[in-house]
Amino acid sequence: MGWNRVQITRAAKVGAAADYAAFEAIGLSEMEHARVLDVGCFDGFNTVLKFAPYSGIACVKGIDPCEEAVDRARRACDDPRFSWQVCSLQDYDDADGPFDVVYFSHVLQHLPDKEEALLTAYDLLTPGGFVVVKTVDDGAKASWPDPDRLMSQVLALYDEAVRPYVAHTAHTDRYLGMRCGRMLSDAGFSDVGMTAKHATTVGMDAMARREFFERMVYFRRHVPEQSGIAAQRRMDELIGLWGALFERDDYYFDSPTFAVWGRRPFEGEALPSAARPAKPAQDGVWTLSAMTEDDLSDVMSIESRAFPEPWAPVAFAMELRHNRDASYVVARDERCGDAVVGYVGWWLQGERAVVTRIAVRQDRRRQGLGRVLLRFACLQAGKRGATSMELTVRSTNAGARALYRTLGFFEADRLCGYYARPADDGVVMVKELEGRIGGPLCR
Repeated sequence: MGWNRVQITRAAKVGAAADYAAFEAIGLSEMEHARVLDVGCFDGFNTVLKFAPYSGIACVKGIDPCEEAVDRARRACDDPRFSWQVCSLQDYDDADGPFDVVYFSHVLQHLPDKEEALLTAYDLLTPGGFVVVKTVDDGAKASWPDPDRLMSQVLALYDEAVRPYVAHTAHTDRYLGMRCGRMLSDAGFSDVGMTAKHATTVGMDAMARREFFERMVYFRRHVPEQSGIAAQRRMDELIGLWGALFERDDYYFDSPTFAVWGRRPFEGEALPSAARPAKPAQDGVWTLSAMTEDDLSDVMSIESRAFPEPWAPVAFAMELRHNRDASYVVARDERCGDAVVGYVGWWLQGERAVVTRIAVRQDRRRQGLGRVLLRFACLQAGKRGATSMELTVRSTNAGARALYRTLGFFEADRLCGYYARPADDGVVMVKELEGRIGGPLCR
């Protein structure tokens, strides 16, 4: 049995709501010059359907091992942003990367090594980029009333007599949906989220119910020869009985489609899982961890050089010991013996977060570390319920003000005479932290 193009096209249209919900969650409509890799694009119909509407996408690369399907995609698509390549994810040459989005639409569930595929997707993403996985979970389907458990019998017979003996389903996990989020976390992705869109028989007329039923069983009908005539007869019998339920007005069937997403952490951001293989330190890559009093020697060395009015060590110690609303994080660099090379601190005051301190060691400035620290503070504050991040900067510090603007801060107020040594006004800058993944707090 080969892939049924008609049914795949129908599934792409019916399941589009799950894709668009995931794309909204990761902020795809707000991305500019985004690069997308669609793994397992088949004939390109689903790829174009899902990504063509987004004007901020610069290019979409679709890959698939089926040469005939890729040729069809090339002939059908005249959008210059789309290109196609005959290859599997395992064989893909990432010379065109990195990507802002790697997309699996009903593909990950079929791959022999799903964990390795997610690690490959991680490596193909730019820091801050997203993986989106669309998949199924037969364990989440509902059939009622179904006193003879016909749905369960069909699904079990398919797993026993069909799936293992068909080349493109031999490794299929039909129960991936509910486990996919954990797999993304184990691969090193952060901010993992999930949505489920339900297709049900509610409100369907007889013809729509029949089409719905066919989408559920078309790939289950054809039992391979090695499973025997008895298995084929039993499958035909069960499908016939189950199909009769769809003809009843009082029968309820629900088949959810899952869309799961995760973000590759920014360079230097703490990884969410120890399962992500460690990589050697590279230029511009730092490890972030909570500040402790043992770090104060390094912190004070930076503090005293960064500020005309530095905090005293006891001020940091009191914050660490007693202020439950305060968070302080240090950045370490393996290239200099894991010494602290930067730090950031912030207070959480209800829905408002305030940066109290941010500094980078002089020989590590202009390497992106300040940006990493502030992004991390925004991300963590947002996770704890803050809707805005605020900081105050000297009016004469044009470089810092420009950096903060690139991170989404705007100038909200001016405090005359705020700084004493030397005398200067303070500029209050604010960044809105939206509660959805992919919003400004991630940018």
